[in-house]
Amino acid sequence: MGLLSRIIKLTTYNIMDEKTRKLIQQLGQKIDLIVALLLRLSPKKGLSLKEQVRLLNDLKIRPVDMSKITGRSQGHINKELVAIRKEK
Repeated sequence: MGLLSRIIKLTTYNIMDEKTRKLIQQLGQKIDLIVALLLRLSPKKGLSLKEQVRLLNDLKIRPVDMSKITGRSQGHINKELVAIRKEK
């Protein structure tokens, strides 16, 4: 379930029909794809992997989804998250 689906679930998700739920899921997947494309198209001197993970973490995106967006393994993402949390 993507970020958009989670937000809607917190509000009115229970009163929606199945067709609407599917459309919301598809919209969430497309938003995730757009985020992934924007991160990958950033200039080479743009965001490092750590900065990308920090940004995605701030957006409350799960590590499994971060790995799909960045193209790195979930273990690698978790390693970056640990390093980010230690900085705080």
